[in-house]
Amino acid sequence: KTAKVFEDIGVSAYNGSGKLLKDLNNLLVAGKIVSVEARHAAAIRDLLNPGSRDFAGDDVVEPLSGLDQATEPGLVLGGLSTFVKTPIRLVS
Repeated sequence: KTAKVFEDIGVSAYNGSGKLLKDLNNLLVAGKIVSVEARHAAAIRDLLNPGSRDFAGDDVVEPLSGLDQATEPGLVLGGLSTFVKTPIRLVS
């Protein structure tokens, strides 16, 4: 279940930070990475709950757009607070 949390947050974090990338080459690379991360997330969800619709659950897909959720960089760490004990400060 930890892998599910990390993969879901990773996909959401990449989606939320894409708009901050100014170099199109970096955006292209990030797009490739998030594509793989989304497949990992779906596979893990399917392993945890075989035969269900959880591979693309409503908790990670926006119901109106059908797209994965996007989380602002400043909010990503909140989802990891259970796992990260060292204080982290974001600086832009």
